[in-house]
Formats: sequence, C-alpha cells, structure tokens
Amino acid sequence: MKQLFFTLIIITTFAGSASAQYNDHRDRKLDSLENVVAGWTPARLALAPYETQTDVCLAFSQLMYGYERINPDRSMYAARRAYELGNELKSLYQPYLAAKFIGQLFYNKEQYDSTIIYYRIALGYLDRMSAGEAGPDTPEGYPQEKIDDAASSLYGNIGNLYYEIDSLPQAMAYYAKAGDIFKKYGWKISSSILEHNMGDIWADEGEDAKAIEYYNSAISYAKEAGDSLWVASPKLGLGALYMRRGKVTKALQYLQEADEYYSKHQDQEYYDRIATLDIMGQAYRAQKQQRTLLAAAFAVLALTLLMLLGLSRRALRLKKENAAADEAIGEALTELEMNNSHSGQERSRMVELSRGEQEILPMIAEGLTSKEIANRLFLTEQTIKWRRQRLIAKFDAKNTAEMLSKARECGLL
Repeated sequence: MKQLFFTLIIITTFAGSASAQYNDHRDRKLDSLENVVAGWTPARLALAPYETQTDVCLAFSQLMYGYERINPDRSMYAARRAYELGNELKSLYQPYLAAKFIGQLFYNKEQYDSTIIYYRIALGYLDRMSAGEAGPDTPEGYPQEKIDDAASSLYGNIGNLYYEIDSLPQAMAYYAKAGDIFKKYGWKISSSILEHNMGDIWADEGEDAKAIEYYNSAISYAKEAGDSLWVASPKLGLGALYMRRGKVTKALQYLQEADEYYSKHQDQEYYDRIATLDIMGQAYRAQKQQRTLLAAAFAVLALTLLMLLGLSRRALRLKKENAAADEAIGEALTELEMNNSHSGQERSRMVELSRGEQEILPMIAEGLTSKEIANRLFLTEQTIKWRRQRLIAKFDAKNTAEMLSKARECGLL
C-alpha cells in the first residue's frame, strides 16, 4: 500500500475570507475551543440564538482540525457535530468543510469506500455553491474565489485518494485542476503543498528526477511565501529520497535542515519530527557503516602496499645476492688467471678489488658493522662478512684495522 508523507490540506478561513485560502492549524488553542462547545447538547443548542449556534459550529470546525493528529476519535466527533450544525444553520460551506474532513479521516484509516462517499457529499455542496445557491451568511451567493478555494482543496484530496487506489492518471488530473486554481490566484503555500505532494508521489513511483524537481519547486514556493513549515517538509522528503539512493551525506544535509524547524515546533509538528529523527538515525548508522568499510578498505590497501614493498625489497636483495655470487665467481677466475700469469712478488704488490668490495670498503672505514652495511645495500649480513674477509685476505692483513691501514697506503681510501 502506497502511503504519502503528507496530504494536501488547503482550507479556507472560517471567517469566510477567501483571500487567505491557507489556514495554519498549528496554533489552535484546543482548551479555549473546548470551553466554547462545553455543555451545548443538541437539544439545548437548538434553543440558543443563531449567533451562538454559529459560534459553536465554528468551534467544532476548529476542533476537528486541532485534534486530527493527536486524537482522531475526538476529531471525528467534532467533524460530525460541525456537519450537523452546519446543515441545521442552512449553510453550504460549513457542511462542505466537515464532509471533506470526515472523508479525510476515513482516508487516514485507509477506509476508501467511506472516503469517496464523503468526498462526493462535499462535491455536492460545491455544485450547489457554484450554481449560485445562497447561504444565511451569503444571501447573494458565495464568491467565486471562495468556491475555487474550496474546490482546489477537495481536488487535491480526491487526487490523493485516486493515487492510493492505483489510479495515477485520474490522480494527476485532479492535481492539475487544483494546481490551475492555485496559479490563478497566486496562492504560494497551496502550490508548495501540492508540489510537495507530487514529489512524494514520484518518489514513491521511483521517478527520483521528477520527485527532486517537485520537492525543490515546493521549497521555492514556500520561501516566496515565507512559511518555514513548508520549507522544512519537502526537505524531509528530499532527505528520505537521497537516503534511499544511498547518498547519505546529502540526505543528512536536508534532514538536519528539516529538523532545525521541527525541533523548534515539537508541540505542533511532533510526528513530523519523529519521522525526521527516524530517517536521520538510519542515515547516521549508514554513514558510520560507510566509514567503517572505507577504513577497512584503506587498511587492506595499506597492507597490500606493505606486502608489495616487502616483495620488492626481497626481489632487490635476491638480485644483489645473485650479482654478488656472480662477482665472487668472476673474482675467483680472475685470481686463478693472475696466479698462473704472475710471480709471487708481483701478486703481493697487486690489490684489485671487485665492485662489491669497492662498495663496502668506505663503509667499513666509516665504522659500520656488517649488519648495518647489509641493511644499507639490501644484502644479507653473511654476504657482507664474506666480502669483509675477502678484503682482509687481499691486503694480507690480520684484521680489519690493518686492512684499512693498507688500503689507505694503496690510495684506495
């Protein structure tokens, strides 16, 4: 079952001023309204003056909105009383509001058969107003702007209903009719709510590009109107969308901006803040998981690099060891030739060093140990010790100190 984050709520003010078509229900004083309706049974109210009956009817209308989220049963009772009183007062507009609202309450419970019954009742009142039928408070008929306002609200709700029962084309047709009225009168907040609703729909349909477009349009309308609630609400929608796409950082940006508003209005926007915090919690957990995976990936990469470095060092050491072995073989052959071609006296005067011996002689002179030289040249310590012994033997010395002294005499140091 598809479920939108928000439903379209566009209500004309009860004073009858159609110019202020969006009525903000966040600041209703429920205790004061309860005092107005307290003690007025149907029998007692029937004997009261017309003005008192009107005040009680308006109070019930206000109560049905005020209790919608915090006490749906009380909200339904207030709506039914407003509907009954509106009919008794021979009004068209008050029964229309109550019938539409009762339909909305059934919609919230997913009782769609009852929803459509009350929406059709509301449409009937609209038809009567459009036909010019007057009410006690409007003897010359209802102003067209007020009728359009009422119609746009109901069209939005009917659009929601058709969407829930999987009739997207019909839903879009009613949304378009509502949107045309909003544009006709330049109603920014109503346009923002509708665009937000469309964003929710396209997000639910998996059309993310369209959803983002509508959410951003909703934010623009709300900013133009200066209403922070309807700036925050589509940001919550964007946060949920980006969270679903795995773009956690971007999701948190929108969610934090939404929560900045909701945290300041927890008494009015309690459920919206709960939804925001729930998605933010998911985002923070996902972000932590991503960072953990990233850290693990870096650790694996670092370990791989260390292993490659170790293998590289081993390969270099092996290469040098092979070169040292080749050098030793070559040197042995050279010595053999020299032994065959020179006298003993000549051999004693000749000191020829291999490349490896020339390489370590200065290091021995520096006082480096065989191990230190081996680390510097990437050779084994055994190879360096062997070369050191070769140098001592070539200089016919008894130890390293004597070898170094003779090497200096020969100009090799």
